[in-house]
Amino acid sequence: MILSCFLIVTLFFNLVLATSAHAYIDPNAGGFFFQTVAPIIYGVLAIIVLFWKRITGFVKGIISRLRNQETPPSDE
Repeated sequence: MILSCFLIVTLFFNLVLATSAHAYIDPNAGGFFFQTVAPIIYGVLAIIVLFWKRITGFVKGIISRLRNQETPPSDE
């Protein structure tokens, strides 16, 4: 218990009182970023392509409902 409290307090003070590290960004970090972000973007694009007709139908339905609400009923 005492050891865990000591570690938490030490970690807290190290994070709060930390000075600049004068470090550099690893040249491989860009590749890692690309390898993690690119599949997510491609996955989202694939979902959009696969469900394009459903998405457009949904949007058209919302627009048509809004247009029907805006037009006043005719007096016949």
